[in-house]
Amino acid sequence: METFFSLVILTVSYSLLILAIFPEKYLRKLSHILHHRNSPDYIKVSLAAPIFFSFLIGYSLASTMLYLFIY
Repeated sequence: METFFSLVILTVSYSLLILAIFPEKYLRKLSHILHHRNSPDYIKVSLAAPIFFSFLIGYSLASTMLYLFIY
């Protein structure tokens, strides 16, 4: 149970740190992979993909850190 809560806390903290470090212009490039000029405005400002990738990277970092410290 302690491992699960540690994984959750580290995942959230690393993910928020990654989101805070990267500038918004790079996050917009990640969120709108195909840069078409005729695409609607709501697609250009979508931050769903950067949030997903930051949590994925944060989970990877957290699981690696827990693996190194616990085992």
